[in-house]
Amino acid sequence: MKRQISYQTIVMHLLFWLAFISYQAISNGWEDTDQLSFKLSQQLFTLTIPVTILLTYFNLYVLMPVFYYHQKYLAYAAGILLLLLSGGLLQRYIAYTFIIPWEQFHNPVRYQQENKHFWIPVRILRLAIESYPVVALTMVIQLMHNAYNQEKNLREIEKEKFSAEMGLLKAQINPHFFFNTLNSLYALTLKGSDKASKVVLRLSELMHYMLYEARADKVFLKDELSHLENYISIEQMRFADRLDLCFQHSGDISGKMIAPLLLLPFVENAFKHGITDDAGWITINLKVIGNQLFLKVENSYPKNVNKSVHGLGLINVKRRLELTYPDSYDLQFIQNNEIFEASLKLEL
Repeated sequence: MKRQISYQTIVMHLLFWLAFISYQAISNGWEDTDQLSFKLSQQLFTLTIPVTILLTYFNLYVLMPVFYYHQKYLAYAAGILLLLLSGGLLQRYIAYTFIIPWEQFHNPVRYQQENKHFWIPVRILRLAIESYPVVALTMVIQLMHNAYNQEKNLREIEKEKFSAEMGLLKAQINPHFFFNTLNSLYALTLKGSDKASKVVLRLSELMHYMLYEARADKVFLKDELSHLENYISIEQMRFADRLDLCFQHSGDISGKMIAPLLLLPFVENAFKHGITDDAGWITINLKVIGNQLFLKVENSYPKNVNKSVHGLGLINVKRRLELTYPDSYDLQFIQNNEIFEASLKLEL
């Protein structure tokens, strides 16, 4: 990445100086007429271009890093004035020392017109002012380039932060889920139930889904529903007759995508807090209308359940919704008498 940015910077600078040389060559050929001509003068390459380049890069890589980037604006302004005046003096010195003697033998007409004195304040000031637009323009370009790079870096940092946080949330979901599933399997093995082998098969399918398919940013909604059905089937084997369950879904789910493992915590929370030693009931209703998903999970909520805690899974899923579907979801938790309801409206 650094090499690519370096190449881009070099190309940008070369294009700028090529444009500047072209402008100078064209403007030198106008001579207050309406004819457009291209004229490369000796003074352009021996005086104007070298000094302008020197002033430009001294500003970009000395004055700006030392003063401007540290918000020392008065010192920077003073530095720019001194830099421009130094540039004007340098151009006058080069012209007086090299160009005027050269014109004496190669361009006598211009030599006769030339003022032979070195100290000409008006000309030095004019040369200094002529360099200012280029110095100012390159400064603006550099600031825009810096702002673009900063914005790009911020986006990359935010993207890395988002990926890291999403990975952490998924990592928190997985152990929580497997802890409950293994508890179900443990309960069946204590009873010597032949359903234990079916639970192992379902668990294998769930692990395959979580290890391979759920690593993507989005999965097909039909796969997420299959994942839920596997989980529900495991819990049904565990609770057997103590569970009154109703699970139904409707609507066109073909081609619909959703963040993986997003729906599981709602169902998992219902099993965790809705079923006691006595029994319990759970109703799961999922509808897809157009690009909107509606999920309602209701479960019995005994009085002896800690009503201040809804489980780590629901805390995580709320954070995932904020990250993955900002301003595209509505999540509500309602506890009424001995019924707990989780309601989700999601724009797919």
